[in-house]
Amino acid sequence: MFDFQNDDGFVADCVYRDTLIERHNYRDTKPPLSAWSVAKIYEKDKDLEFVKYMYPKLKKYHNWWYNKRDHDQDGLCEYGSTDGSLVAAKWESGMDNAIRFDNSKILKNSEGAYSLDQESVDLNAYLYAEKMCLAELSDVLGLDDAPRYKMEAEKLKNKIQDQFYDKKDGWFYDTNLEGNTFIKGEGSEGWVALWANAATQDQAEAVKNRMMNPEKFLTRVPLQTMSADHEKFDPLKGYWRGPNWLDQAYFGVKGLRNYGFNKEADKATIQIFEGAEGLLGKGKAIRENYHPLTGEGLHAQNFSWSAAHIIMLLLKD
Repeated sequence: MFDFQNDDGFVADCVYRDTLIERHNYRDTKPPLSAWSVAKIYEKDKDLEFVKYMYPKLKKYHNWWYNKRDHDQDGLCEYGSTDGSLVAAKWESGMDNAIRFDNSKILKNSEGAYSLDQESVDLNAYLYAEKMCLAELSDVLGLDDAPRYKMEAEKLKNKIQDQFYDKKDGWFYDTNLEGNTFIKGEGSEGWVALWANAATQDQAEAVKNRMMNPEKFLTRVPLQTMSADHEKFDPLKGYWRGPNWLDQAYFGVKGLRNYGFNKEADKATIQIFEGAEGLLGKGKAIRENYHPLTGEGLHAQNFSWSAAHIIMLLLKD
């Protein structure tokens, strides 16, 4: 993907082997998890040359978010698109049709840069984690960027805790650009702050209580993309409005572990493996997502995204 990185730091959503069949998608990118990915790779293989090669590219990509996706320049970014299309802006979140985007509008930032009219908690939690990973990689390379990234991260963490957390509900939500109105509807984006270690302990406790509520997220295949008691919950036709995507479940389980809720994390993990069709037996393909109430495998088969997170859940990584 980074071989196709633009000069301004942008990384395309999709790059295809044969562009005669399908063209590369430069309309949007995807949530920023690349520094985290490189840090995890280095943790396993200690390939310093790989880190040296990737680090300047990661910095450019991180800076791109703040140059192209911060409409009001308040230090909190928004999902968006390069061509001004609303659908591509929703794709950029990776959660294409999540209910939090039902009433979103698109705003122009500059030429070739557009944002949704909302600031997203998961995006900014990812960016917080990226800053911490960039600081770590800077230290690995013997550079002096780490203090700046750690200072930026601390400021961003405070913004996440103050703006996106609803004390009444005990949940993290997206907000409008002004940061004074929550975009309600409990979805899996609400626990990404726990995965990123960007929540307070008290906030994590409240989020955990909702995650472990059988009427909400502790379903047969728990930690699905939307609370089961929401009126728009639709596992069969909803795509990102109900099914369990194992990457989001992993973020939830890891978030629980980050704050010491290991018993709850183990319970959720066991239920995922016992409840999702085919995960404990032979002859069934690993699926794109799963019905959280019945366990039925849904959509694409032999899905590597799911397979990778099965391994991470098993390793408690």
